[in-house]
Amino acid sequence: MACLVGVSALLTTACSSDDGGRSTPTTQATAPSGASASESPSAQQEALAAYGGMWQAMAKAGEVPDPDAPELRRYAADRALARIVDVLFTYQETGVVTHGMPMTNARVKSASPGDAPTEVTVVDCGDSTNWTKHKKATGELIEDDPRGRRNITAVVKPVDGSWKVVSFDVGDIGSC
Repeated sequence: MACLVGVSALLTTACSSDDGGRSTPTTQATAPSGASASESPSAQQEALAAYGGMWQAMAKAGEVPDPDAPELRRYAADRALARIVDVLFTYQETGVVTHGMPMTNARVKSASPGDAPTEVTVVDCGDSTNWTKHKKATGELIEDDPRGRRNITAVVKPVDGSWKVVSFDVGDIGSC
């Protein structure tokens, strides 16, 4: 991940994943329930829910933009949360908002340890085509806003009683 300037920037500037429209993600984002790390299938389901929830929360926060949105902290922590918050602060400072929703097609790549996962790696070919950046003052579409499909790899762990994305990397447009 080389670039980073927004969720659209994270996806766009975050060296890859920008999104531009109002579509719903293919990964259902349900609230992580904080299932015990000893329940492998549940841990994987909770990790996928946290991953999808993070992207939905990021898209919603980008509409304002609101780096303090509580939903962000529900699904993201550590480096992942810091990246998202940085992008949203940049959007506030530069008068940018996002519209739409990234599309996800996430799956679990690995869960470890196998008998009682405390870390799940999620892989995705995220699509930012329908997640766009606009000037907040006018609503005008920002043309220099690359969108498309990108490889995304995320690490999800239990944090404070629920599964949260703690880091993610976004590839270049066309990487998947």
